[in-house]
Amino acid sequence: MRKVFLLTGFNNWGKTTLINDLFGKKRFVTHKPHSFAGRNFCVIPQSNDDLGELGYIDAYNERIKELKTHWGTPDYIFSAFCPTKEKINDSSRIISSIYAKDQVYLIPIVYKWCGHAKLLVPEISNHFSSHKNVYIHQLLCKQSGAAKLAELKKVIAPLL
Repeated sequence: MRKVFLLTGFNNWGKTTLINDLFGKKRFVTHKPHSFAGRNFCVIPQSNDDLGELGYIDAYNERIKELKTHWGTPDYIFSAFCPTKEKINDSSRIISSIYAKDQVYLIPIVYKWCGHAKLLVPEISNHFSSHKNVYIHQLLCKQSGAAKLAELKKVIAPLL
């Protein structure tokens, strides 16, 4: 069973910056895995908010196909993710579609990088409550940068 880490927030919430910092790079080629803590990950740096539901699923399928062809099947996936509820971009449907057989760790960034906005985690939890394979682990740090990255590493480490 794969382990999927979905770093969750809305547009301009700091998801991509945290992913770049976590893996120490800004470009994620599709045909090679990306290493963190001795594990090889398929990384999807753009969220369903950036690509739309179908675009996100296409990006996922393309990355998995490229990895299988050039390297092998990944056991770990790390992705930016947005808890969208729109009819044409439903994050719950994405999980049902491509992550139904995985252990999914939804990691909400509770406070936006500027500290002026906060995710409503109970609403997010409720939205994904029908998925028995989804576990929520919050990032509570109000600071951006190194402090938030350190908390993300601390959340992920025991889940690997």
